Amino acid sequence: MSTLGKILTVLVALVSVAVAVLVAREFVVGKSWKEVYERQTVAVDEALKERDEALQQRDAQKVARDTDKATLQQQADTLTDELKLRNSTIQTLTNEKENQEKRLQELATQFGGLKDTMASLVKEKDSWRKERDDATKKADEVATMYAELEAKYRTAQADLASLKESLRLSLEGKAALESRLAWINQNHPEVKLPAQVPAVPTNRVQGLITKADNEAKVAEVNVGTDDGVVRGMKFFVYNSGENKYLATLTINMVSTNSAAGELSVIRGTVKATDHVTNRFE
Repeated sequence: MSTLGKILTVLVALVSVAVAVLVAREFVVGKSWKEVYERQTVAVDEALKERDEALQQRDAQKVARDTDKATLQQQADTLTDELKLRNSTIQTLTNEKENQEKRLQELATQFGGLKDTMASLVKEKDSWRKERDDATKKADEVATMYAELEAKYRTAQADLASLKESLRLSLEGKAALESRLAWINQNHPEVKLPAQVPAVPTNRVQGLITKADNEAKVAEVNVGTDDGVVRGMKFFVYNSGENKYLATLTINMVSTNSAAGELSVIRGTVKATDHVTNRFE
């Protein structure tokens, strides 16, 4: 029973007690029982009426409470569903946050790897750039060397042409001398020819200029008869560093370890430490 029903029950009991007290009081004061009965009946009817009104009010309040309870229950269910939905949303967002944090960590790791890769690529690029610069420098050096070699080649070609011309002139001079000797032998048999000059050795002889006088066109070398040098031998004088022909040295004085002669076909300044050879191989 609800609190309101209990209150109504108590009121009915109090009304009954009050009626009984009134009845007893009427008997005490000496009134007739009929009047008392009628009044009691009226009082009971009024009490019953009040009770019915109280019960109706209680029922109406109960219906209102039940309605409110149902409404509150519905609201509570709605709020519970919303709470569940919000908890699910929160859980989803939490999972997404964890996934994003994990993804951020993966991206950070990948970024670190990209930084290392970038540093390696930059280093490799610098290495390639250095190799390119070195190759360019070497190519320039090769081009310069080629230009120098080409100039030396042209000089050598010019020297060779000069030597060929000197050889042609020598051969012409030799032919003229042989013709003159033949004429002398034929027309003046009494004339004796000088002793034959030793043949110039065919083995290769190399040495160095020890003294040179370019104005007087004479030079001295550090090789002599011990090395196979004889009078009349021709040496080619050249600069070994530049590989350049300088002059031709014809030996007319020879000793054991040295020799001297005249310079001809001069193409440059002859100086001490220049090389000489009787044959290029």
